[in-house]
Amino acid sequence: ILLAETRSDRLLELYDTIIIDEAHERSLNIDFLLGYLHQILPRRPDLKIIITSATIDADRFAAHFEDVNRAPVPILEISGSTYPVELRYRPVEEVEDSAEASIPRAVVRAIEELANEERSGNAGDVLVFLPGEREIREVSRELRFEAEMNPVFHRTEILPLYARLSPSDQQRIFRQSSQRRIVLSTNVAETSLTVPGIRYVVDSGLARMNRYSSRRKIQSLQIEPISRASARQRAGRCGRTEPGICVRLYSESDHDSRDEFTSPEILRSNLAGVILQMQSLRLGLPQDFPFVEPPDSRRINDAYDTLHELNAIDLNRNLTTTGQTLARIPVDPRIGRILVHACDESVLQDALV
Repeated sequence: ILLAETRSDRLLELYDTIIIDEAHERSLNIDFLLGYLHQILPRRPDLKIIITSATIDADRFAAHFEDVNRAPVPILEISGSTYPVELRYRPVEEVEDSAEASIPRAVVRAIEELANEERSGNAGDVLVFLPGEREIREVSRELRFEAEMNPVFHRTEILPLYARLSPSDQQRIFRQSSQRRIVLSTNVAETSLTVPGIRYVVDSGLARMNRYSSRRKIQSLQIEPISRASARQRAGRCGRTEPGICVRLYSESDHDSRDEFTSPEILRSNLAGVILQMQSLRLGLPQDFPFVEPPDSRRINDAYDTLHELNAIDLNRNLTTTGQTLARIPVDPRIGRILVHACDESVLQDALV
């Protein structure tokens, strides 16, 4: 919304302070905004910018703005009022015999372990992080099957949480329940929202990441290990109101070998789509834009070649009518081009399948 406002208010004069929260996520929109603010700050020296996150690479962000600020950028560390969280490592392959090892079985055993430690027999609410909708369905089936035989899982309410759920189904996680709630979520519950009453977290250590394949020439969602920063965010979900326990379904050595931060979306995206968005938002050329981490020039040229093949830009690299349409369709430009042409040929329903 803020980026869209830059079209009519180029210097964002409606605002005197802008706070960018969860900046560590480094989505394209966040990087676009950071670069745009970098551009307008010399003409808006009065504009205050606050960049916040629980797991931020503070030095990188500070360095990005120091040349504009012409002075060291202050870094403030604020200790949160969180409760201690005990970390436990229960690798999937150690949960069952290798033939039976699976994330659903590992989740069941982790929740069972937590429940058996509770004298009351009620383990409190559990938030389980899974890579996607398919895995949520698999774990849900496993838990319901276990509930038929295992008294530990009696009086439990299983609540899925992912983006495609209807708003009414998503709202169920905010309602109080007399039963123990087990919330099965994608990484939407990592930072985007806070599930109330969570005492335990079970972390699969996986997430679906949008990544461009230079071999296949398309962008796709791939299951990948999360970064240590994301792991800290997930563990922190159960230390909000009381001490919690986070069970990680991977080893401590695996955790320690992972990247510190999640790679920015700009470095794993098809730059053809990035250029389309930048042209549409009138942010200028990617090679001149002050990205926190600029993409490689070879990838930029490859992206221009792709857009020219798709008739999205002309020889002067300006958006064509087709390019303007593609910029509004939130899919990979190659897929978008298929849809645009299918619409022209009146076979859109077939192409959508």
